[in-house]
Amino acid sequence: MSRKIAGGFELSKQSWAALHQNRQLVVFPVISMIGMLFVTILFFVPGAVLVGSAASTESNTLWVTALVVTFIYYFFAYTIVIFSNTALVGATMRLIQREPATVGDGLRIAFARFGKILVYAFISATIGVIAKGISQSGRSSDNVLVAILSAIVGGLLQGAWNLVVFFAIPVLVVENVGLIDTFERSWHLFKQTWDEGFVGSATIGGISCLAYLALFLISGAITAAGISLGLLPVLILGMALLVLGFTLISLLNGAVNGIFQASLYNFAANGDVGPFIDTAPAREAFKA
Repeated sequence: MSRKIAGGFELSKQSWAALHQNRQLVVFPVISMIGMLFVTILFFVPGAVLVGSAASTESNTLWVTALVVTFIYYFFAYTIVIFSNTALVGATMRLIQREPATVGDGLRIAFARFGKILVYAFISATIGVIAKGISQSGRSSDNVLVAILSAIVGGLLQGAWNLVVFFAIPVLVVENVGLIDTFERSWHLFKQTWDEGFVGSATIGGISCLAYLALFLISGAITAAGISLGLLPVLILGMALLVLGFTLISLLNGAVNGIFQASLYNFAANGDVGPFIDTAPAREAFKA
């Protein structure tokens, strides 16, 4: 167990190093972020109006309409995220196989699987809406216990789905099988490597959290100084630093997660840690 945990930790560190060597991979999270921003703005106003109206009335028609709008938003959002992640993992897998990988290579891989991506997004959106519906259902109850249980059940449903599809995108990229087989294969591989996956994902997430914390502290101090001194340029600097820093950390986190996922898949499927695991402790940790 300790060896497998060490393997997950080492793989997360090597994923950061791999991103430094292949900075073109950051483009895919950028595409995802731009697409999500556009879709969110497009759906925010009508969605907010419908949800607000549904919350203030018992009209079933409004609730159904709000649910449909939420589903459509989820579908577009999942399509963008899955497409971008497929392109990222596709490019990363080429690098793992020691082949050159450009942004165009990743996009071609994603477009070649676009039909399956749409179905995958549809299923994910359906589960997402069901999970959200379960979580929200308890809020209208006066029973606190019911509200808590509803939130837990909804969260567990979404969490279970995320575990099942942990390796779905690498399987879709490399094996290019049907979606049912993709999900079954993903779950099988996850059960083999859950400890490396958990430790590696937690490490990447922990590093990002520390970076966010440092960003909030620094930008907050600059913003507070600008307010207390009455200096508008300093205030703007603090706010700009927060926005740009948050964006940069999010992009780096997305790219590193894609590299980690592809590398761990390669290890789980082929027993090969790939070129990104280039330290003796990491290779030792991943020996069977």
